[in-house]
Amino acid sequence: MPHPLLIVSLAALIGAVIAGVGAYKVRDVNRWPTAEATVTHAEVRLAEAQRHQRERDDQQRRYLALLRFDATIDGRRIQSDNTGFDGVPSFTRQEDADAYIADYPVGSVVRVRYSPRKPELMHLGNASLPWGRIGLAGFLLAASLGAFALFSFKT
Repeated sequence: MPHPLLIVSLAALIGAVIAGVGAYKVRDVNRWPTAEATVTHAEVRLAEAQRHQRERDDQQRRYLALLRFDATIDGRRIQSDNTGFDGVPSFTRQEDADAYIADYPVGSVVRVRYSPRKPELMHLGNASLPWGRIGLAGFLLAASLGAFALFSFKT
């Protein structure tokens, strides 16, 4: 059986790679072209998860802020929503979800980023660096190297 420090080192390294790939994908979104889109639908919906269907109601409810919009890209009308790239924003309080939706009333025009390869995949939001994912990747890489160094000194 491998030494526990080797297992920790390998697990942390795998986590660092996954976090790094996630950061790279978000960085790629920042380079996508932008277009103006019109909000066609906005609603708050209770997340329909198995845990909310149980009789026990001790699980925290999540409210999803769903948006749909239309954009004209390269002369084509394309419909999309905010479920494709990073997932629907979810909130623990319905008031917070309602406030998010209020920023995007039906008929308003918003700026979206769209995938050059698949324009139906749109991202609503500003370009930004994924600091959380970058920090997680760095932390896990340091943990992996630290566990490996400890293993090397013990043997």
